Amino acid sequence: YAKNGICALNSVDLTVQDGDYISVTGASGSGKSTLMHILGLLDSLSDGEYLLDGAAVAHLPAKQRARLRSEKIGFVFQQFRLLTGMTALENVALPLALQGVPRHERSERALAVLERVGLSDRANHRPHQLSGGQQQRVAIARALAKNPKLLLCDEPTGALDYVTGKSILKLLQDTCRQQGMTVVVITHNSAIAPMADQVIHVKNGRVERIDHNDRPVPVETIEW
Repeated sequence: YAKNGICALNSVDLTVQDGDYISVTGASGSGKSTLMHILGLLDSLSDGEYLLDGAAVAHLPAKQRARLRSEKIGFVFQQFRLLTGMTALENVALPLALQGVPRHERSERALAVLERVGLSDRANHRPHQLSGGQQQRVAIARALAKNPKLLLCDEPTGALDYVTGKSILKLLQDTCRQQGMTVVVITHNSAIAPMADQVIHVKNGRVERIDHNDRPVPVETIEW
């Protein structure tokens, strides 16, 4: 329940397997973002339970939830949320600095992740010197730098054009498959459902249905 007494999510019962690519769809106000905030330990449950990597985490103190977020969860948002005064490399290295990783090691790791997302040649550029797609790739690299168990993406292509958005979805799908990382993408675009292992349809705060894809397809084959 939200502070105003409105029930944002109710009777949600779902299981996400390690290494799955999950798509969460639903209309605006259906509860998609609330679900992501719960999964990301940004919001607390008023009732029920949430198991992350086998451990009950829903009712932990705020400090412990923050530690788990730092260690196990990466976030990618529609608005890239990069620090404008920092270079791409510095933005990507920031989570590692917060974890206490030594400066030399975090620079090496940040550069390696930027190379993975195809931006090693933009490492010293600031956000205003990058295109929208490049900024989103930096945001994804920042989330990947700490090698999270769970990557949560809230409308990651919403601010991008079709071609750039498709390249970002390919990056997320490839990351899931190659790194064995669990990726949850919240999207209003139901056309991309065939690329996911599971598609969770949310309506009025409930999981309306869950579709399972035995053979997810590469995002390159999808048109919308």
